[in-house]
Amino acid sequence: MAKYSDLAAATSDGIVHHWPMDEASGTGVADVVGGWNAECFGDSFSGPELSPAEYDATVVATPGGLGRDMAVNWDGTSGDLEKIATLRLPQSELLPAFSAITVRIRYFHTSLVEDVNSSHSMSLFQLGQVNNYGVLISVESGQVFFAAGDLNSGSDFIPDPFEVGEWHDVVVAGDVNGTGLYVNGSLIYSLPGSGNFLIYNTASYTARSFLGASPDGEYYLLGTTVDGIFQDASVWDRKFTEQEITDLNSAGIAEPLITDTSPITYDAALDATLPIHAEFSVYVDPVVVSMDALFPIRFQAAAFQDWVSKLPPTQIQELYRLVLTGAADGLDDLYIGGISSWQATNQAGSRSAYVQAVIPAADQYVDDIEARSNGELVIQKGYKLATGQVQFEEILRSAFDDARPDQGRSSLTLTVSGYMRGKPYSVGSRALTGIRSTSKHNGKRRVFCDIDLFLQPGMIVTALNDSFQADYINYYVNRTDKFCEVGER
Repeated sequence: MAKYSDLAAATSDGIVHHWPMDEASGTGVADVVGGWNAECFGDSFSGPELSPAEYDATVVATPGGLGRDMAVNWDGTSGDLEKIATLRLPQSELLPAFSAITVRIRYFHTSLVEDVNSSHSMSLFQLGQVNNYGVLISVESGQVFFAAGDLNSGSDFIPDPFEVGEWHDVVVAGDVNGTGLYVNGSLIYSLPGSGNFLIYNTASYTARSFLGASPDGEYYLLGTTVDGIFQDASVWDRKFTEQEITDLNSAGIAEPLITDTSPITYDAALDATLPIHAEFSVYVDPVVVSMDALFPIRFQAAAFQDWVSKLPPTQIQELYRLVLTGAADGLDDLYIGGISSWQATNQAGSRSAYVQAVIPAADQYVDDIEARSNGELVIQKGYKLATGQVQFEEILRSAFDDARPDQGRSSLTLTVSGYMRGKPYSVGSRALTGIRSTSKHNGKRRVFCDIDLFLQPGMIVTALNDSFQADYINYYVNRTDKFCEVGER
């Protein structure tokens, strides 16, 4: 039987990342627990990108459902190695190292690529920089290089345990007392312990993490790709006991680790499973509107109650909706829960707040929206408990200034937007969570992080032991991601 019945049971046992690899097509490989989504990546530094059909071909049947065959497009020759794909993990949030860790991958070993290319070394996975507390299993010349934690005491060459044509349950479990490599429930090798296991790309250690290769900056080393199939992968923030590892293997390769992976924690009204921690290149400058005679009043924001912090994180759903107020037109408010994306800038004093939201299949709303031409656009964030109870709170609002229609072949998409100025500053403090990256340009700090329901401009925020005033908050939410940018001027 599987170890966990659902995501709630898995997260309560310390799982922080789980990739079931059950996507039927495309390049996305979702992390259903921690949002550290992988991508099927077929582009080494010098090689061509794979085609959509070639990416779809990597999806294959496995004993547990579906998986990714990394070398399905490879013809088996040394001249065609660039057709081997890998699973690349994005630059993640600036998280501290693990003091204890368990990594588990279920893997089918098709062949050793070095059979046709003597310079090839198969990296089953490399998480983080090996010489800076990362984890690596690499096969070359009939032996395995195994590294975990501090390289000065945590690496060695051992006999190759992987059998061609067989499934393998591969587990690395470590803490300060020792780190073990287990294959099919049996301990293969032990390394000395380490107080740190840093698997993430951070400001100090910038190596990507890969399943099926070793990193080469943003790309992967062509000589490290894998000819094999990944069925699923998982990471825990604790070290498993030998009995737990044996039990995992005994559950059988055909059993999914988590029987029910339906979104428990974050199932947004945007048809997106959130949060997803990925890399970003998008940046929208804050909207600035000058005012000649506005005194920036500071508002004591002591009226809100942070009820979210008291909710069980594994038993709630995160929701977003757009509200178009109707009081100014003598109507009730219009609630639209099916927005496909929204972005906004929240700022105060002499600068304007801005809201933009995209409403797909908007034909049903056109008459009601036109009737509320004097209304305001309000973005609300809410949470739905397992009991069905739902509670929403306002993030920000703007005037309703513009509605831009885009007629598709079968439906109308409507983009609504507006500005609002004169909002007072707030006071108070908030600790930012889910931090992805931080930067400091010309002395001004900026943080990309999770969206905080109660954060308002003027508050003092803390990120990675650094505090500053939140002068603006930019929000970005769409079908695949959501995050905010908090900055000072």
